[in-house]
Amino acid sequence: MTDFWFYLKEGINHILDVDGLDHFYFIISFCILFSFKDWKNIIGLVTAFTLGHCITLFLSGLELMTINANTVELLIPITIVLSCLNNFYILLKDKQTKQQLSITYIILLVFGLIHGLGFSNYIRMMIFDDESIILPLLGFNIGIELAQLVIVTGLLAIISVFQLIVKSHIKWVRFVVNTIIFLLVLRLIFE
Repeated sequence: MTDFWFYLKEGINHILDVDGLDHFYFIISFCILFSFKDWKNIIGLVTAFTLGHCITLFLSGLELMTINANTVELLIPITIVLSCLNNFYILLKDKQTKQQLSITYIILLVFGLIHGLGFSNYIRMMIFDDESIILPLLGFNIGIELAQLVIVTGLLAIISVFQLIVKSHIKWVRFVVNTIIFLLVLRLIFE
């Protein structure tokens, strides 16, 4: 069980690492449209992302799936840009339908698959030859899920404060934050 806790901490640290701002950008990009009253949807979205992440890590950990690291490093910020574009669409329509929410679940599952590829080399280096892949992946992914939920909770708290302050103008705050994330990630792509 000691190994499980080690990998759980690694998953948490990997998401909360300040050198990996793409994690924060991505979480912000898919949470910016929600508030605490949407907590069930948020947990579902985070879990869809983690599920996709887990599937890819499992397949790559068993060496059933590999992809060029440079390609993955390009695809990850592209997923964030696409998430921001989806937000622009929803913000301009002024509401999110159930169909759009369902599409967002699918998008996050697919994006989780892509983001998991970014961790695949990292997790392969951590797992020893004689070690089962199940316990490390379980611990690592639970750590990722917990860290994401911490970030989401903090973000929703900030959104709630802004909703109290700017009330009916929250749409524009969301639009500005989404634009900032969009521009920051575009810069990442070109770097």
